[in-house]
Amino acid sequence: MNDTVFALSTPVGGAIAIMRISGPDTRGVLARLFDGRVEHRRASFGRIVDENGETVETATVAFFEAPHSYTGEDMAEISIHGSAAGARKLSQLLTNTGLVRAAAPGEFTKRAYLNGKMDLAQAEAVMDLISASAERSRRAAAMQLEGRLSALVRGLYEEVKSALAQLAAYLDDDSAEPEYESSGIADRIKAVAEENRKLISGGMRARVLREGARIAIVGSPNVGKSSLLNALILRERAIVTPIPGTTRDTLEEPASIEGVPVVFIDTAGIRETLDEVESIGISRAKREAGAADVILLAVDGSRPVNDEERALIREILSAHPQNTVAVLTKADLVRVNETEAGKLASGLSGENCVDAVSVSALTGEGLDALKRLIAERIVPAENEAAVTNARHIAALEEAGRSMEAALCRLEEGLPDAAFEDLRAAMKAFAHITGAEDMNEDLVNEVFSRFCIGK
Repeated sequence: MNDTVFALSTPVGGAIAIMRISGPDTRGVLARLFDGRVEHRRASFGRIVDENGETVETATVAFFEAPHSYTGEDMAEISIHGSAAGARKLSQLLTNTGLVRAAAPGEFTKRAYLNGKMDLAQAEAVMDLISASAERSRRAAAMQLEGRLSALVRGLYEEVKSALAQLAAYLDDDSAEPEYESSGIADRIKAVAEENRKLISGGMRARVLREGARIAIVGSPNVGKSSLLNALILRERAIVTPIPGTTRDTLEEPASIEGVPVVFIDTAGIRETLDEVESIGISRAKREAGAADVILLAVDGSRPVNDEERALIREILSAHPQNTVAVLTKADLVRVNETEAGKLASGLSGENCVDAVSVSALTGEGLDALKRLIAERIVPAENEAAVTNARHIAALEEAGRSMEAALCRLEEGLPDAAFEDLRAAMKAFAHITGAEDMNEDLVNEVFSRFCIGK
């Protein structure tokens, strides 16, 4: 990129506004607008002036000389007071120089990638770090920005590349039939495929760090689902009344459990009804249960379970035994139902064992225990390379399919076909980090999701 770009990198209306400039004409722009000193890695205080030399703003300017900058180009950050009027005026002055243009979304980080300051996975981590809504999300993004995921993927890439070179050597040997069967190539590919499967498995769980886990609160009418939601998020979000069927639709509310972003979903009470509106709400409740990462199956612990409730409990536990937590509500009242509900929650004679916890939305009893149970199901292990990006998981899956195909080709005695499959696996790994020539449309798509100024 031979042009110079600028963009405001902070929201207007704060204490300061930071205008970022990057490109070969950065020094020339500063010479026209800033009367202070411009030195590499030095912050200087001075005035921003217009074409007539009149003061527009006082500013602090930090200048970074290529290649020792975020983008790898000459780059400056101009800090002024945070008014919208001041930011607009500075943008106008920059445009009037004729030396710069407004940056596209993510263009500064895109330039950093193109100039070799970071790979594509690290670049994507920048946006993940900006958008992180919980502590574990932030830590995962920070590790990815540090390059831990990239290093692991590069290792897999190099292993496949080495196996590919070994296979190529046998294919080029015209003196005898290639003995690739005894060369250990298949074993090397199997080892890489196994490591790849571990990354994918961890990534499918770790995606909650990026996207958040969906936690559906389901149960019969009037068992305390909305009260449970309010207690978990510590505010009165859902309407609570003693009238069954108060909640007619799904209600979503973001929160954080053990530093992981979650979305709690309050749903309509599930029962037989002729009410058309309530029926729609019940259908949505069942759909949310099917799509949820965790289901909180609410059972009123203060009264006996009736036949309709028993059928619902059986249905939920039968369909979703692995991600269901049974919640016995209203623990502050007389617990006439605890024994029966506990047996149901234990899996109907041991068929589908799930965890159960008694809670009181009124007193807070059991809420901490409930949060711990939720965390056990959604919080991934903090390893050094949590794959949280759907694009990365898709690329790993593609690499896995290609390696499995290569192994099949070797077993069938088709080394030439196996060679092409291994080449496809390498390409899939390279798509994560951008190690090979990348499709321009893909690169543009990645950075189009960034905000302006980053």
